[in-house]
Amino acid sequence: MDASVLRAERTLSLLTSTYLANTDAVKSNLAVVVDAVLSQNLFVYIGQSGIKVETAKKYENAVNKWLARINSLTVGKTSESRVAGVVLMKHTALQSSSLLLENAAKWTTNVLNIIGKAEITPVYKAALQTLLVFMDIVREVPTLYREIASTQVPRMNQAILALTDKNPDLVDAVLEMLMFSASWFPTLFRPSIDKTEALCLRLLDGSMAKSYAGTCSLAAQCLSSLSVVGGKMTIEERWFQYTQLALGTIEHCVDHVMCKSSTELEAQSSVHHFEFPRFADDFVISIPQAVDRIASMTDLIIALLSRPIDVDIPIPADALVSAASKLALISLRVASAKSGRAEYDLVPMLSPEIQRSSIRILAALSIALGDCMLPFLSSVARIVAIINTRHISSASTTVAMHALVQLYVQRYGYNFAVFLPKDFLESTIQDINVQSKRQASAATATSQASALSAHGSKKRSGNGKARAAESADAASEDMQTAVILWTDVVHAGLKTILAILRHTPTIVSSSTRTKLDSQILTLLMIDMVGGMETSFSSRQSESPCKIALYECLQASVLSPDPWHKAILPHSLTVFSAGLSDASPRVRNICLNAISAIEPMIHSRLPAQLRAPDTEEKYESEMVVSNAVFNDETTINKALNGMVIAESVTEPGLLKAKRYKQSSPTDPSSHMPSVAENSYQARGAPLAMPTNTVPISSVPSTDSTSVLVESSAVSVKVESQDVSFASLAAQPTQPAVTQSASFSATADVAAVAKPSAAVVNETDGYDEEIPDIVMEGSDSEDED
Repeated sequence: MDASVLRAERTLSLLTSTYLANTDAVKSNLAVVVDAVLSQNLFVYIGQSGIKVETAKKYENAVNKWLARINSLTVGKTSESRVAGVVLMKHTALQSSSLLLENAAKWTTNVLNIIGKAEITPVYKAALQTLLVFMDIVREVPTLYREIASTQVPRMNQAILALTDKNPDLVDAVLEMLMFSASWFPTLFRPSIDKTEALCLRLLDGSMAKSYAGTCSLAAQCLSSLSVVGGKMTIEERWFQYTQLALGTIEHCVDHVMCKSSTELEAQSSVHHFEFPRFADDFVISIPQAVDRIASMTDLIIALLSRPIDVDIPIPADALVSAASKLALISLRVASAKSGRAEYDLVPMLSPEIQRSSIRILAALSIALGDCMLPFLSSVARIVAIINTRHISSASTTVAMHALVQLYVQRYGYNFAVFLPKDFLESTIQDINVQSKRQASAATATSQASALSAHGSKKRSGNGKARAAESADAASEDMQTAVILWTDVVHAGLKTILAILRHTPTIVSSSTRTKLDSQILTLLMIDMVGGMETSFSSRQSESPCKIALYECLQASVLSPDPWHKAILPHSLTVFSAGLSDASPRVRNICLNAISAIEPMIHSRLPAQLRAPDTEEKYESEMVVSNAVFNDETTINKALNGMVIAESVTEPGLLKAKRYKQSSPTDPSSHMPSVAENSYQARGAPLAMPTNTVPISSVPSTDSTSVLVESSAVSVKVESQDVSFASLAAQPTQPAVTQSASFSATADVAAVAKPSAAVVNETDGYDEEIPDIVMEGSDSEDED
């Protein structure tokens, strides 16, 4: 610890006395100083225990010199020194909150003084970033909140609002600062509500929608943050007011785009909207301005819907869906209007942007409302169908529409997919279609030209088959080239197909599924077979479209259509080839797909069920297995005189019957375990089961060899030394009768001659066990 503190002390002294001593060289040395502060954590040892007194004093002196130097740089004469002082002040506060607590008042005052003066843009930006860090720390400390925030925040808001008039380049930084100030200090921000609202509305009038889209988005977020401030209105009232004004402004702009008459506009004057400047008299200027204003109001609605608020707010979902529907219908209304007005020739050019505004509103509603959008899914599907008509073709609108469908399919599944029009998937397949063209070689073209010149005057004759063969030869000489253009529309279409196959696969008809699978396989086969001859493989191998193709094929295989021809062979070929692809993500997809296809092609047998063994039976089974298999040479000694009845089987003597097992709980078909096949000891008479026959009653066909079915017959054996009484006491074992007794020494074994039990093979069994089930069994059927 002391060594680290001494190293930090020496580094601070070096930075203060060398790199920050010369004011003229501060600008060039600032990067080195900041990197040293961040990488070595020079201020983490402040207030820590376990440090020697001498070391702590040295370190404290170095820190004090550092603080004195950055304070002097903050009030320096040059702009470079002020920028350096403000930046170093921010990094010091981020690394040590205790230093900020000690110097918060002084540092905040210095930064606010910089903001209030005329400075260059880099100084203002550095001061605003540092002030934002200070306020973020101050709001979480009650003492600083009372001492610093209550006195400095109102002053800070007024100074920040004044910066927009001084330097228009600081609008983004000012909006960000005002947004956080309203969220962190809502009560202290109330005196600045009116000025902030006027600033935001000035930016949202549509004049900056295209040139400064990021600024308009920040203005919408800043205006939405005012809804949590309160003041004369509650949070719910202010939020609802902003939403209604935004919807009214959109409706007013739609009426202007549709060129309604002044009488109609006066009839709708009851609709409240924001007080923006009037539109220009020239429709060439006013209609694009109205469209830009619609985009700005869309940003505001999205910001209001995405703003986290602690209270419950009634959201006018029906009004928002209705507004989105009106925006989507503009292009169709203009196309169907029987009017020769010149304004209508301008609207189709701007309709894609209007439709994108409609799509954005619907996406924000899905994210904000969740399952509350279920009653409006049919209306959303109708809007998608309207946009999908593609009266005005626009790639950006198509991409936005596919993104909207993906969102709703993922969130609502079949609840939304059932309302999708049938033409939607057809148009999506067309979006990912392959364009093929024929390129004739120079030799083929020359031969065809000469043939035409030589035989052009002759009468056409000959066999039809010969002419067909000549045409086939000519076609084979041509070179087919697949032209595949990876565009955003193709990628969006593939993602939409992927979402449908994963979440709602059965919504696709069999004919459409056939087209879809063939299209995906065609694209992937071109890459696998074509090599470098096609533009597919010669272009970007890490293309996201290629990854989406493999994902779509994987989703199609995992969600097959029962009425559709299987594509497993082709898919397996494609995935096997994809294992050698250069993209790690493609290889991972192919590996997972092959792992899923393997059990489909090579099915496994289900697990064989058996009745659970009792604890005593399990112990007996372990005793016998250990005695028999641990040491085969001493088997007789291990059994201690117990005689094992073995069956000697010769081929051709008897035909073994296969006994089937219906259920583990049926005693007539129960497959015995090792303990159940163990021979019972003398002195434990058992009752004969109903499905067994005494050995004495079964005639033997041979005195030396009888084939015994161990699953149906048990034999009792006498032993003079060992008795397994516990096995006979179990009620779950199949009972046998004492048909014969054998006595022998430990070295001599008598051969028992039991016969197979009589089993009615027609009781409860309708089908034969497949041959694959009986593979590896000890007995096989003979013809």
